[in-house]
Amino acid sequence: MAIIKEAQLYFCKLDPKRPNDKFDRENPTWEVQIRTNDKKKAKEWEDLKLKVNKDEDKQGKLYYKVNLKKKSKKRDGSDQEPVTVVGGDLTAIDPNTIGNGSIANIRIYQYEYDVAGRKGLASMLMAVQITELHKYEPKPREDDFEMSEMKVVEIADNQETDTSNVVDLGKF
Repeated sequence: MAIIKEAQLYFCKLDPKRPNDKFDRENPTWEVQIRTNDKKKAKEWEDLKLKVNKDEDKQGKLYYKVNLKKKSKKRDGSDQEPVTVVGGDLTAIDPNTIGNGSIANIRIYQYEYDVAGRKGLASMLMAVQITELHKYEPKPREDDFEMSEMKVVEIADNQETDTSNVVDLGKF
């Protein structure tokens, strides 16, 4: 297994109960995009045979990115173990609190494949160790409810109700 040090995280979908099913409903994936602005670090990723792509942010600054994922099901249909997410002190972290720009060490498992004449080295996301958490807090929607008072009226089970204006549809 290989460990990728100090990568920026983006678009984390690591909730053990809710892997991303956008591209495959039968076998959803846990996934994360790692980024760096450092050319040397991008070269290290390429040396690990990771597919490194170049992109630009909104300010036009160049960065390198790699998408890593792990399928939720094995080939035989049994469940995979979810991606482990821990903090620097190795205690569990809620993956839903990881915001874009968080820094982490990533453990991947690499294996050779030969499928339909295509050969290569595949990488599977195994674990994430957060070293700098940029805490994600969802913003409320504009059309969301706001807090208001709520009145609770207790009704006893043996309380009778007025049924004089109820129509019996069985008579028609």
